[in-house]
Amino acid sequence: PSVIEEIDATIRVAKGFVCSTIDDLVEAHRVLDCKRVVLKPVFGGGGEGVLLIDEVEQLRMYDFPMGDVMLEEFLELDTAADGLVLSPAMHYNGGAMLGQGLMDEIIVDTNHTGWRRSVAPKVFEKTVKRCMQGLMTGTKPTGPGGATFVSVGGMPVLCSTSLAQFTGGHAPKLFAQMYAKDCAFFCWERRAPDALDVAGLWKRMKSAGCAFLPGKSTSGVFPLSFLRGKSGRFIAIAKDDIQCMVLHDKAVKLLNSLDSTPIPAQPVQSQMKFILIKNAEAIYAPDLIQAKHILVAGRQIVGLLDDKAAAAIEGLHAGIATRVMDAKGHIVVPGFVDIHVHITGGGGELGPASRTPEGKVQEMIEGGMTTVVGVLGTDCVSRSLENLAVKARALNDEGITAFMWTGAYRLPTPTLTGSVRRDICLIEPCIGAGECAISDHRGSQPDTNTIAQAAADCRVGGMLAGKAGVMYCHMGPGTGYLTPLWKVVRETEIPMQTFLPTHMERSEELIADGAKWCNEGGYIDLTCRTVKAQLALVKYLAEGVPMDHVMVSSDSYGSLPTYDEEGRLIRYAAAHTKAMLQFLWKMYFHHLWPLERILPHMTKTPAKFLKLQGKGEVAVGCDADLLLLDKNTLKLHYVVAKGNLVMTPKWTHAGMFGSASSNPK
Repeated sequence: PSVIEEIDATIRVAKGFVCSTIDDLVEAHRVLDCKRVVLKPVFGGGGEGVLLIDEVEQLRMYDFPMGDVMLEEFLELDTAADGLVLSPAMHYNGGAMLGQGLMDEIIVDTNHTGWRRSVAPKVFEKTVKRCMQGLMTGTKPTGPGGATFVSVGGMPVLCSTSLAQFTGGHAPKLFAQMYAKDCAFFCWERRAPDALDVAGLWKRMKSAGCAFLPGKSTSGVFPLSFLRGKSGRFIAIAKDDIQCMVLHDKAVKLLNSLDSTPIPAQPVQSQMKFILIKNAEAIYAPDLIQAKHILVAGRQIVGLLDDKAAAAIEGLHAGIATRVMDAKGHIVVPGFVDIHVHITGGGGELGPASRTPEGKVQEMIEGGMTTVVGVLGTDCVSRSLENLAVKARALNDEGITAFMWTGAYRLPTPTLTGSVRRDICLIEPCIGAGECAISDHRGSQPDTNTIAQAAADCRVGGMLAGKAGVMYCHMGPGTGYLTPLWKVVRETEIPMQTFLPTHMERSEELIADGAKWCNEGGYIDLTCRTVKAQLALVKYLAEGVPMDHVMVSSDSYGSLPTYDEEGRLIRYAAAHTKAMLQFLWKMYFHHLWPLERILPHMTKTPAKFLKLQGKGEVAVGCDADLLLLDKNTLKLHYVVAKGNLVMTPKWTHAGMFGSASSNPK
């Protein structure tokens, strides 16, 4: 039992162990017997050093940078109406509770970002208070302290305690109790400007009309602590949470304007602003959710709003940079995550003149792509990884998100730094190696050992870099099908999730082999351009294949060669960028699939498998990558990428040298 359970057995805590060595971690992982665990430094705060662990190999490489850690079971946490994790806290001093209610710690991913007035239900609050009474009775505190809870299945679970010390929550709680008992508040931390001291800052805040005067004001911002050039803690006080957010935004703009650190301008990147997307007919996250309004701040989604909250945002005064988009007649879905795009062009099988053109950001946007993974193919002679890496950076600057696969068809594969492992670790957008040709006459006919070595490099590189570390395998028309990959999985220690075979719709035999691969825990990718991909999905659903192990991609800008039975090239074309949209239409209108069944294959599933954080979902804390589709035709009318409007029915962002489309189809 934990110390807490010995103090009060009715207080729920996560199962876990304190660990000091690698052996401790491995044994704790075995005893917990959980698919996912959480690693937390014993001496840490604000989410610092917290890691989500999916595999024991991650624990074997941990180096204890912050000392002893706790390894705990992963809990599915409840969220508030705005999508934030419900994490209330209570604080005390000298054996007495501070204030009458709870205060919510604001957590995004694993990071603490501030405090606000609690939105926890009253029943939950009563249970927390009883737990705190039991904790204080058992510890008999004489000084300050506090405890933070999370909600699991509607019940509080104690996740951290602070004994005999002030915490980050004491100052805002005491301030609000003294000067704004019945008001909403939001407390946050940020670097204090170098430009002036706290007296100068206070003068500027008063001039800007956002200063809170204790005992006089009913709303405003107050610096709870301020260390020039180092750290500051600020609290916004207002009548409701929306007005607190407005004050926070105003104060942050003021602080940014005072910061002497220059911020270079970048194409498409915008200042912090709000975008309110209101009146959507439906929002698919990719599952259908209840909200009809989305609030975007900067590049992230910060709220899924009800009608009242949306109306309050829309009514903000002109001093706040707010764009309002009326989504009436449209549904909102996540931007497509296309993991197979020849962003520098592909092809070349018919000689130099058959090299397909380089990708354009305008065409990708009009195809619904907000996240792409660039790839080389057959040609790694005239096409280079250096060009691929720079093109990925260019697309990121031009307004969408781009990653890359290192390597090409041949194995051993070309690299930028001398090895696949180093490329994944040292090249920021690199997430794995591919597309490496298997069972294809255009590949280098690799043996089992060569494939295994490349896969091992991907896996270890991913572990070291905290990335997916996937080997993306082009499956050709050869009769070997997945046999080369099956051999590696069965004869080595490399797990099958290291591989992601693509073009798996190519033949009935490959489709059948793909079903076996998924049923044993692997993942596959279908190129969504042909009816075969549609029929493969229908077949998999009917046979009970795990559908969350299947994703689709477009192969845009790649070549589309057709060979006869003797291997002679008889037809040739370049792949356009509308394939994923067309696939969506075919599955919805022809196969009568609901959107919540179609969308994960091109959004959430690839983003989750490739560890592309913040991508593939409409949720608070995720990147604002959104498509607005006509509710009747599913035609694409608007695109928001990284919080910027990049396409309307009359205009599409075209990058630095492009010619903006005046009426995209």
